[in-house]
Amino acid sequence: MSAKTKFLMLLIPALALFSAAADAPAPFTLHQVGPGVWAAIDNPAAKAARAGANAGFVIGSDGVLVVDTFENPAAAQELLNQIRQKTNLPIRFVVNTHYHLDHVAGNNIFAAAGATILAQQNVRAWERTENKKFFGTKITPEQTAMIESLALPSITYQDGIQLYLGTRQVIIRSLPGHTGGDSAVFIPDANVVFFGDLFWNHTLPNLIDASTKPWIETLDIGIQNHPDATFVPGHGEVGRVQDVKDFRGYLSDLRADVAQAQAAGKSGDALTDAVLPELQQKYGSWDAFAYFAKPDIHYTDQELQGKKRIPQPLAQ
Repeated sequence: MSAKTKFLMLLIPALALFSAAADAPAPFTLHQVGPGVWAAIDNPAAKAARAGANAGFVIGSDGVLVVDTFENPAAAQELLNQIRQKTNLPIRFVVNTHYHLDHVAGNNIFAAAGATILAQQNVRAWERTENKKFFGTKITPEQTAMIESLALPSITYQDGIQLYLGTRQVIIRSLPGHTGGDSAVFIPDANVVFFGDLFWNHTLPNLIDASTKPWIETLDIGIQNHPDATFVPGHGEVGRVQDVKDFRGYLSDLRADVAQAQAAGKSGDALTDAVLPELQQKYGSWDAFAYFAKPDIHYTDQELQGKKRIPQPLAQ
């Protein structure tokens, strides 16, 4: 059975579920963030075919560029439908901001529509391998088949690339922090930055692959270079530079609190118990706090000790 056939077998039930739930909340909401630039923001109220992350698209004079493709093919199909309501120009490019499943699971939808998929070179290496860890040790054959059928980037870059949608320029830069294969997408004429999971707007991040020191430096670059931009995060609502500063503050405080607990001789659950109230006081109202606070402390503890396992980049 070909990878394409396996993908279609997995996609058809998802599309049927989405169709049956036509009256349910939409998987995402569209926000125009600039002329011809749209952010598709995950709708937590959606139950069927939830987007699971943010995405977006840019309409140029001769085509469309899509940023990320959600965690569900049915949500990606709905994004394609929404694009088609706004333009009949060809879908020329998809940029995957990193390899995580919630940003690439709809790749096949756009590849079938004729798009060329681009990403930092590590995304191609990790998309069908590292994503398996999110299903744990009891990953099913169906889940394995789904991951192994994901459409990979056919064009990769190390540091970045510039694209043109006719007269419209799109600047893509690889920046470290969240996974080791992250990209930010900047549309100069609209002053919009799609920051992917390098920015979580008032939402605690997933640090499973993170290196927080260079991540803070990446956020500094965004803050300094784009003080007046609109920032589309990987998770959370569309934000401004102050929201990026707030997120930087979370990573900085997390590192400082964990380091202080380590210096006091704490480890394991005792370290988590010492750090958690400090984070709760400042960030307890943020989305996903209950889900990610303890893992964030654990991963940062490992990182500061030099014991954290992170995906290894391709040899240069």
